Amino acid sequence: MRDYFFDTSALQQRYVRSQGSRRIRRIISDHRNRCYISEWTVLEIASALGKRCRGAQLDISDFDSMNQEFFRDVAKGRLVVRPVTSREIRRARDLLRFAGIVKRKSLSSGDALVATSCLYLAYELKTRVPFYLSDRGLFNLLGYVNAFAAAVDLRFAEVGTQQAVPNVPDRRRV
Repeated sequence: MRDYFFDTSALQQRYVRSQGSRRIRRIISDHRNRCYISEWTVLEIASALGKRCRGAQLDISDFDSMNQEFFRDVAKGRLVVRPVTSREIRRARDLLRFAGIVKRKSLSSGDALVATSCLYLAYELKTRVPFYLSDRGLFNLLGYVNAFAAAVDLRFAEVGTQQAVPNVPDRRRV
C-alpha cells in the first residue's frame, strides 16, 4: 500500500476539473493507496471550493455537490484525516519563523500546519511520503527545509486555468 498526503491546493482538484485533476482523482480513488489530509484541510477545503465556485460563477448546488463528495471520501476512508497535535503546532511555528524571517517569504499559518502534518506522518511511517500541493510558493519554500527534503517527496500538481466545473458526475471515470 502506498501512502500519500494532500495539501488543500491539490486536493480541491479531485472535486473541480483542472489540468491536474485526473492524476489526483486516480490516486485517491485507487483502493491500494492510503491518502491523508490534515484536520485543518477539513475547514480549508470549504474555502477553496467556494473560491473556485465564485471564480467560475457556479451556484450553491455546485458547491454543495463538491462539498458532499469530499465528505463521502472521508466517510469511505479514501481520505484519512490526521488530527493536529500540539507538537505539530510548535513545529509549524518554527516553519513560520523560518519562512518569514530567514527566507523573507509569506507563509500562512494553515499552510505551515498542513505541511508539518505531512512531515510528522512521514516520521511516523518511517518512509518518504509523496506530498501533493499546487501552491508554487509553498512548494519552493519547503524545498529549502532540510527536514522536508529528507522525509517528504514534494510533488507539484499543476492547476490549470480551465473553467471550474464540478467533478461529481465524472467520479466513475477515474
